[in-house]
Amino acid sequence: MILFSFRLFHSCEINPPESKLTKQELLDYMKQWYLWYDTMPNVSVKNFTSQQELLDTLIFDQLDKWSYIQKTSDYNDYNSRGIYTGHGIGLRWSAEGQLKVAFIFDDSDLNTAGVERGWEVTQINGTAITPGTVIDTALIGPDEEGIQNTFTFTTPSAGTQIITSTKKFININAILHSDIIDVAGKQVGYFVLQNFTNPATDELTVLFSDFDAENIDELVVDLRYNPGGILEVSRYLGNLIAGEIANKGAFVKYVYNDKKSDQNVTLRFKPEDYSLILTRIFFITTASTASASEVLINALLPYMDVYMIGDITGGKPVGMIAKQYTDYTLVPVTFFMYNRDNEGEFFEGLQPDQMVADDLDEAFGNKEEDCLKEVLYYIENGTFSGTTKTTPERYRWKSGHTVASAIGAI
Repeated sequence: MILFSFRLFHSCEINPPESKLTKQELLDYMKQWYLWYDTMPNVSVKNFTSQQELLDTLIFDQLDKWSYIQKTSDYNDYNSRGIYTGHGIGLRWSAEGQLKVAFIFDDSDLNTAGVERGWEVTQINGTAITPGTVIDTALIGPDEEGIQNTFTFTTPSAGTQIITSTKKFININAILHSDIIDVAGKQVGYFVLQNFTNPATDELTVLFSDFDAENIDELVVDLRYNPGGILEVSRYLGNLIAGEIANKGAFVKYVYNDKKSDQNVTLRFKPEDYSLILTRIFFITTASTASASEVLINALLPYMDVYMIGDITGGKPVGMIAKQYTDYTLVPVTFFMYNRDNEGEFFEGLQPDQMVADDLDEAFGNKEEDCLKEVLYYIENGTFSGTTKTTPERYRWKSGHTVASAIGAI
């Protein structure tokens, strides 16, 4: 996701909505703001039983995989407060078709129970997990407090752990791991950023104050599980990375439909207290890397050498304005996003410089983890190793429109 908020409220400035989302209001709003309004069919709201059914009919399904409706309380909990309801664990399919733990939020009871990245999930509630098993509400229940699920894990040592977890409000930590790694005498800052929610700003400030104090020589930003979020938070990270060298340069250009072209605007880089001065940067990406993550990478391309290692990104070069109502928030695609050189519309994703499959068997920061290993090889040798491995398309994570699904966690 990449989001503006509207009532019109911008990012975290929330003005309380005053009415419910009606089907007529949804249709009228889409006619004015939807990026592809000219593709919408002529419809009567009387022919639809729900707002969701109407939205599904209106969207331009050849390109639009993202417009959605969500409970306003859930929307605000996640984007503004960094909270969602679930187990606090991210799962991904390995290249071999095993369902493995990719990450765990600090607040998860599974984290407290000792579950680690790399553990394989073999059963959920007694149902065997096989390639193609859909992890949905039919299997793990709705995203509500108190819902219990029992997970059977196989650990790297081939042991079995059976753990029952209860869904609760999870406080999301944006930074899953950070480290400074010595490579051939260079200090390499490395961190895994899982989201661009508003609370991520404070975490990034603390981290970059440490990087600044340690005078790091290189930076590796691991966005492999980052589906996006609030654009201002993405720009803040961009400022920390390149605010000095790109000062006042375009970070992103918003281009709306012809009815709303007066809303077109350019957001610019600016220095922050702990902005680094670097000539190049490395990103680790997967198909789960999308939206505000892709905008960040695209924004830096005109200003410094950018290297991508991993897999092709998700391909979401459009942004959304969130229109809030008392019951639901309508989040349609409303603008294109371009960098300084007017590069954008990467619906097929951003192509990495070196294809490397997500190595789910190794911990974040382990120098033997395939993606990080390839980055460090380049830093030391000035070239890639030439070894490539990709995740088959059928095992790439598919996100949905619930908060948990959108962030790639359950």
